[in-house]
Amino acid sequence: MNNSDLTGKVLMLLTRHKVPDRWRRDGAQPLRSVFEDAGYRTELVFCDDPGAMIEQIKTATRPGDIVAIGGGDGTINALIDPICQSGTVLIALPLGTANDFARSLKLPDDPVQAAQAAINGQLAMLDIGRVNGKSFVNAASIGVPADARKRINPDLKRWTGAISYAIANWQSWHEMTPLKLDVACAGHDRQQLSLRQLTVTNGQYFGGGLRPRENKRLDDGKLHVFAIRADVDTFSGMDIGAALLFGSVDESELALTMECDDIHIDCDEPHPILADGEIISKLPAHFTLERAVLPVFAPATFTGEANTPDDIADGDALNDIATDTEDLAIRMEAIYSIAQSSDFKAICHDNARVLRDIIRQLELALRPYGLPLSSPDPDFHSMEALRDRALAWVLNDLDVRMSTGLTNQVNALLALLKDCPIDDKPEPIRNNLNDLTQALANIHSALATFSAPDLKSC
Repeated sequence: MNNSDLTGKVLMLLTRHKVPDRWRRDGAQPLRSVFEDAGYRTELVFCDDPGAMIEQIKTATRPGDIVAIGGGDGTINALIDPICQSGTVLIALPLGTANDFARSLKLPDDPVQAAQAAINGQLAMLDIGRVNGKSFVNAASIGVPADARKRINPDLKRWTGAISYAIANWQSWHEMTPLKLDVACAGHDRQQLSLRQLTVTNGQYFGGGLRPRENKRLDDGKLHVFAIRADVDTFSGMDIGAALLFGSVDESELALTMECDDIHIDCDEPHPILADGEIISKLPAHFTLERAVLPVFAPATFTGEANTPDDIADGDALNDIATDTEDLAIRMEAIYSIAQSSDFKAICHDNARVLRDIIRQLELALRPYGLPLSSPDPDFHSMEALRDRALAWVLNDLDVRMSTGLTNQVNALLALLKDCPIDDKPEPIRNNLNDLTQALANIHSALATFSAPDLKSC
């Protein structure tokens, strides 16, 4: 699908019980204005469930219309097939608890900001995973996550959000018998595995912000397998949980990861399969991938198509550097409020201010070229900070883990800067990039002064 195929109409389908009361009174005018200001005709329908949204897509759209869906991951998952079949284009407006799909698209948690980022972004074609013929866009899980689904308390979920998932998973971890699975992943040897859980992911996030790998995308043409072995004890399980929050588990001896596009899983018992928050099938399972079939509007930071003038090179790289630097500053500010070591707190506080000063100057220098294309989501980092605080109750080395996570972010940014030629850039941009390189080197050195015993003793 191309931009020229669009009709100029946006149909907004919002989950009635998840929108603010004022939106039901004023017809979601703040959201409607985003699309109307961008030149689109808008229609609004409040819906009670995904079934009502599917009916609207079938009866009130034609190919080329944009359908803006306000709901959570379960709602999005229920609508991906109708979207594909109708020839319409999806915009995700995060109104759920986890909103992993929106996060994988680099959309802010605020639905108005998400609408702005998407409608001013680019058209992208996403992959869809299928298990036993049923579609999923984020992840499908067997074992602990599927068992935990029936344990989630709706009242607790309403008040604590994603934390309710952690509580339910904790209960399942201790009470559920590990699964004996026969796993055949294309390109890998067939394996007989005893596992606590196996998750097949399509997007970057699952389970309320967990990240099994850093480089996955919704359009990378691969399914990604993440599994936890049955012999992992509780404390090692917490170690994996921390790794899922702070970075990749690819190198962990406690977990198993693979990539392929066709997976067969067999088991003696018909255990349920959870996909994007809903039970959609049961074992045995056949996972497949359909490439580039779901059209969505997403920020250009996701699609990697920076429309910059010809007089500046490396627009995509410069955009990534600007947004990732701000992301690092936000993360350091969040860590400052919960770190235990006074020296670690000082590193986060002082260097977050340094990065903020540099990023302000860099953004001013990039603005004439239409960069950066979007900004990180501070609400997401607030949720991470809440998780960090919860983990501090059970982990006595949280400062070490957070320091390691910051070091990984710094290394990734330094790698971006190394691959982006600086000397050919306009002087203001060149000077800011040089300042940023030096600041990151200083942060790296400061973090390297800590050893695990030093931080644990604080």
